[in-house]
Amino acid sequence: MTVTPPKGRYAPSPTGPLHLGNLRTALVAWLHIRLAGGHFILRIEDLDQTRSRAESIGQILEDLRWLGLDWDEGPDVGGPCGPYLQSQRSAFYDDAFSQLRNARRVFPCYCSRKDVALAANAPHGRENSGIYPGNCRHLATDTAPPNARAAAWRYRVPSHRLEVLDQISGPLIQTMDVEVGDFVVRRADRLYAYQLAVAVDDALMGITDVVRGADLRDSTPRQVELLNSLGLPVPRYWHIPLIMDALGRRLSKRDGDQGVTALRQQGRAPQHIVGRLAASLNLIPDDEPLSARELLARLTSATLRERLIAAAAQASHGTGYPQ
Repeated sequence: MTVTPPKGRYAPSPTGPLHLGNLRTALVAWLHIRLAGGHFILRIEDLDQTRSRAESIGQILEDLRWLGLDWDEGPDVGGPCGPYLQSQRSAFYDDAFSQLRNARRVFPCYCSRKDVALAANAPHGRENSGIYPGNCRHLATDTAPPNARAAAWRYRVPSHRLEVLDQISGPLIQTMDVEVGDFVVRRADRLYAYQLAVAVDDALMGITDVVRGADLRDSTPRQVELLNSLGLPVPRYWHIPLIMDALGRRLSKRDGDQGVTALRQQGRAPQHIVGRLAASLNLIPDDEPLSARELLARLTSATLRERLIAAAAQASHGTGYPQ
């Protein structure tokens, strides 16, 4: 019996230079799949061309290699599951969308954000204004209302509870119709939403393990719901703690002083960054310079997971990146 090796991925958006939080996620994703003896994929999530910067793609690849990471498949090395740029994968999303439409799992929505907010705040509206109130759910899918704006397409969320086991934080349970609501899978400008694109990409690339930041944890049931509807395999999910600044805010690409490019220009060595990132998750007991390969040699799959679970528990009590 042939055993398929596990596959992991790192999927950054090229909207600016990577910061330390991005690097820490990439490092953990790489460590996890290398310790498991699997294949590592680099995928660039540049679907939204209005925000993506072509020059950022080359910088991301350079920064990751500078840190000591490598990948088996990606936009620069190719592979059997390409293309590895989301902007070149629209045909896959079209096919998935057609399957959902044919199964009547999606419907056109002509509401603006203002419409949704007003309906949610009206008497007897939903208390959570972020949840779609169902204005267009029962309209005919082939006839637009008079003077309607361009339609977005929403997934028709069933009335059930969905449970996802996070390998770090444990079970995540959401009552889909109450806590999530009908969510957008294709925007009014015909751009596919993150939820559909990432679910389809992970499945078609054979990803078995998704390691990413904890900010994406609550969106996971939506992706699992889509995968189930499409009859596609569901990967294991690992959501790691975010790096916070001194004020308790998560880092963003606007934080130039925490960007990898800026740190490199300051003369920081990659071993210094790897050591600091590893220590921030208690992967090593002390902050000491070491390469990604040296860190890999100190860990096992079991110890990595054990220390990530401990770091997540610690982060929930307000502990962030050590300064």
